[in-house]
Amino acid sequence: MAKLDFSPIADTTRRAEIVALLRRAILTGQLEPGQKLNELRISEQMRVSRAPLREAMRELVQEGILTSIPYAGTFVIDVTAKDIIDAYSLNKVLDEFAIELAWPQRDQRFFDELDRRHEAVKQATRALDTTSQIETALQLHGLIYEWADNSVLLETWQRLTSRLQMYFALHQRARNEPVPAEDLHETYAALLKGSDMRAAQRHAREHIDGDFEELLAYARGLEKRASKN
Repeated sequence: MAKLDFSPIADTTRRAEIVALLRRAILTGQLEPGQKLNELRISEQMRVSRAPLREAMRELVQEGILTSIPYAGTFVIDVTAKDIIDAYSLNKVLDEFAIELAWPQRDQRFFDELDRRHEAVKQATRALDTTSQIETALQLHGLIYEWADNSVLLETWQRLTSRLQMYFALHQRARNEPVPAEDLHETYAALLKGSDMRAAQRHAREHIDGDFEELLAYARGLEKRASKN
């Protein structure tokens, strides 16, 4: 298990900063899947009281990357191969539908925002910032949902992203790399600007499937390790 140290937080009311630090610890593997959060230790390291820490933890429980078990504590969610299969198969269906709905709505504002988000992903990649790369990549992929003009679809995507950020992080650990290649989204962005909707949908599916078996093998390895403990 990785050694976990949190830096102090100056303003104890800054729940958002506590949330960000906890999320970063989860996505970078300092807090591993299934690991229990030690409230006392974390609050002492951050130099915050237990109240804002618990509020931050509750927010991450609602987000879906922590789980609270009565009389046991709060844990990072476990990740199974089936979880990943379920999430990625749903992601492919949702992406295809979102592209279809967003396609006729595209305009110059869409293209400008696509470029802006794509550049943000590349900047995070160049900085080797795992957490920012995952966050900006999900924002890039979320654009088609925002433009689809379907509130239920958008809400479904937003619920799915909490899981996807965990799986993206695991994917990078499986590769033993902090971030993927900088040009990972070049074709995706180019096709969303183009005239061939089917090609964009097909690439979106292929993009999700990229190195999928490698991620599944890594998740199965985690399951085996957990079963031995």
